[in-house]
Amino acid sequence: MLRAEDVKDEFLLCGICTKEFDEEIHTPRVLPCLHTFCQSCMKKILKGNLMVCPFCKVEYALPSDGIYVFPKDSTRRNLIEFLKVRKRSSDILCKDCPDDNIAADFCKECYIFMCLDCTRAHRRSLASRTHPTIDIKQLQTSGPEVFRRKLKCTKPGHEGQPLVFYCTKKECDQLVCTTCTVCDHDKTKGHAIVNIKDIHSQKTAELNKVFKMLQNDVNTAKMISQQTEQELLNIDIKEYEIEQEIEDAFEACHKALDLRKQELKSKLAALCENKKSAMIYRSRHIETYINDVTNAKEFASSITNHADPTEFIPLHLTLYRRLKMLTGQKFKKTLQVESPSFEPVKMNDDFLRFVTGMGQLSTVVHTRKLSWKRGRTDVGTTGARTPSIEGDIRLGDILCPEFVYDPDTVHQYRKISEDLKSLQNQSLGYTAQLPHSERRLRKYRGVVGSRPFQHPGKHYFEVHVSFKIHKQLDNVNFVFEIGIINRRSDVDSGHYVYDHRNAWSFCAQHCEEHKQLCQWCRHDGRNLAHVPLSGIDAGTVVDVTYGFLVDTDRRKLVVADCTNQRNLYTFTNLEVTRPLWPVFGCHWPSKVKIDMTLRTGNEIQDIPAHLQSE
Repeated sequence: MLRAEDVKDEFLLCGICTKEFDEEIHTPRVLPCLHTFCQSCMKKILKGNLMVCPFCKVEYALPSDGIYVFPKDSTRRNLIEFLKVRKRSSDILCKDCPDDNIAADFCKECYIFMCLDCTRAHRRSLASRTHPTIDIKQLQTSGPEVFRRKLKCTKPGHEGQPLVFYCTKKECDQLVCTTCTVCDHDKTKGHAIVNIKDIHSQKTAELNKVFKMLQNDVNTAKMISQQTEQELLNIDIKEYEIEQEIEDAFEACHKALDLRKQELKSKLAALCENKKSAMIYRSRHIETYINDVTNAKEFASSITNHADPTEFIPLHLTLYRRLKMLTGQKFKKTLQVESPSFEPVKMNDDFLRFVTGMGQLSTVVHTRKLSWKRGRTDVGTTGARTPSIEGDIRLGDILCPEFVYDPDTVHQYRKISEDLKSLQNQSLGYTAQLPHSERRLRKYRGVVGSRPFQHPGKHYFEVHVSFKIHKQLDNVNFVFEIGIINRRSDVDSGHYVYDHRNAWSFCAQHCEEHKQLCQWCRHDGRNLAHVPLSGIDAGTVVDVTYGFLVDTDRRKLVVADCTNQRNLYTFTNLEVTRPLWPVFGCHWPSKVKIDMTLRTGNEIQDIPAHLQSE
């Protein structure tokens, strides 16, 4: 039953003058856009034959009937009377007498409130003694359907006759009374008359069909809206990632330029050294020649000037041969200086043009199919029990399997410890030097566990999550995710797994509702539950251990807060025909420092009591 508090006040008030709708001055009329205003305000905003909706600004060209072409909404009046009875029944006055007596009854045929005296008179009158009446107290526990009115014909001469038929002729398309069918809507003149109940069922079915179509569209729109919100987050993350890629690419370019610079400098030093060695060698050769000529000339001159001819003649041949030999020594009479030079080939303008074309930013369109079907989509082998290995421990009927973070899957921007048990996000600029692996995650910022959980049996592991916020989080910040997925190849199809139909995710993200960091349980893009975890301000520190009980026999995943000894949520209807792989992701290193430490196998001492009760 409709409650008084369910009726919005604005539904009963004119959107322009904010007066309550009535049947005299503020009669409600509905525009094709479904915005409703009183006819008094409509007359004021009407400009010639043009009517503009004040809310959505749609324009309507009106015929000669003016605003009366818009249908009157009688349901508003019914709801107003319903609320009057529910909220202030003592203020309702009798409408059948001039004494302003308090109303005690309501006539469902005449649709009027009556005092006790008028009710008695109403029941004595021959014209109204059969009318059904209901007292005010009973009205207060009734729904608004009591106030529904069967409209009467208003055509002169037909007043008061019930409208029980409908003329479907194109020119008519209106409710008619019995007299109308005889006088004005004769079937022999092309009028088609149907019973009002039949046309009501037909038109209700038409609306329901449209309702169903619209609901499907709304469901799709909601899914798109959710995905749009997620894509907004993905864009922020992608911006951070591409910034890192740009930094890495240009850092490599800088290194290449520095290497080329050092290479040119080394070549310049070697070239100059060779040139200097050649010039020094030539200079020394010339100096030797000059010294030899000078010495020979001085010696020959001394002999010539100071020796007796008998002394000179025996020495002449020696002197002559020496001087003649010196004249035979050739050297370049000109000095050619070869100095190094630098030509900025492919630099300056050419390089600037090259730099402006370095790198390309583009968008890749991914069309996501929206599916509203639920259920099994993959067929696998059942009965493949999780194999036991060294380090596994069984506590009762629960297996605590030993597993680690798979180093061949960890994303290059994430770091795992040497013992493969700790996962960390890293600040901007960190890129792990990892060996090539076909299983390396490219999109998902995290890692996959080294072992899956298989049916049958129960499996348990824990993750200790500690983080410190060093920059305030906002409404798109996603901190960490721990989940299971039964198609390992799907992990890297996006930044998260919570929007997969074959994944079940527990994550921490900023919550607009609580204005805090909340713990969310999600599946197939739906938010199933969430509770606050911590504040979002810089300096916030969190240390909490989570337990995960994967019950493949009952197809359940129980998520527990072991630190505060409480169960957070139980996922049901897990698809266990395929192995369930644990996945772990951590995000936003620019705002929060995260460490996610696995506790598996014999590191588990006991199963929390609150988990065993599930």
